[in-house]
Amino acid sequence: MSSASESSAARKHTYSKRTQARMLAMQALCLFDSLGDAFNAQLEHFLADRVVQHDLPLAEPPPPESQRLARELARGAWRDRPRLDAWITRATPEWALDRLSPVDRNILRLGAYELYESVDTPPEVVIDDAVELAKLFGNTDSPGFVNVRLDALRRELGVGRRGFGDSDQPRQV
Repeated sequence: MSSASESSAARKHTYSKRTQARMLAMQALCLFDSLGDAFNAQLEHFLADRVVQHDLPLAEPPPPESQRLARELARGAWRDRPRLDAWITRATPEWALDRLSPVDRNILRLGAYELYESVDTPPEVVIDDAVELAKLFGNTDSPGFVNVRLDALRRELGVGRRGFGDSDQPRQV
């Protein structure tokens, strides 16, 4: 085995199915960000693509349930991005959304979407996984940036409330 293959093999890990889904969803969101709604027609192929999966730091290809969840997360976060982006903008007033790297922007979108929509996942787990995504795919400042912004958003949204309301503002509990 060559040293390049060894380093590639050394970076492969076993992650939960949900974490694998988040990895795929974040990458899909970056493509949505670049290609727009037209990427929706390619999403299924992208999620099942073995080359895409091989490039992730996964010991084994994501199972079908991870691909299904990735599809739900990516489509939901992309669909709701105007609302998510408004929340992210309020949580990052010193940064214009288009100044954020595509990786950071889409990790924040994914995290914001899950914080508000996921009834089964504690907010701390969503934020921890977002920070891990930032460590894997972002720059050196990304993990801290993502952590602080999603935690502020978690506080703004409130714990235990789920589902988008009629307003762009989080409802008061």
